[in-house]
Amino acid sequence: MQSTLTIAPPAPSTGSTIHVTVGAPPGLFIPRGSGQLSIPVTVTSAREVPWAQLYVYLMTGPNAMDYCGQNLPDAPTWAPFQKGQTVTVTISGFQVARLPCEVTGIRAFLHTRNNGSLTPPISTDTVAEGSMNVNYHLVP
Repeated sequence: MQSTLTIAPPAPSTGSTIHVTVGAPPGLFIPRGSGQLSIPVTVTSAREVPWAQLYVYLMTGPNAMDYCGQNLPDAPTWAPFQKGQTVTVTISGFQVARLPCEVTGIRAFLHTRNNGSLTPPISTDTVAEGSMNVNYHLVP
């Protein structure tokens, strides 16, 4: 068995413009459940871990730190996450650091790091990861 993370087609469709109007940088928000952005994620773990969290990033480039948004406070956790367990969630809440932002991809991690760091986890802390190319225009 292998750990997997699959991102299903998000809503709205790629190429869309999303108006982010809640808050001010770096505390701009797409509120959870607002219908502005919804990203279905399915994850299965090949091993049991005592604690796991799902981070989803709105990427702006190819490097790990090239992102303008993260699924905060909409970052689900599980304790434990069982071997063979499969979970599907829809992530819809994001904190956005700056506008405008040209999102070129979605990158998601099920990870075991529990130290308060919000950056993408390193490989030893990652249970499963996945990505999808998209094109979103985040504007005020």
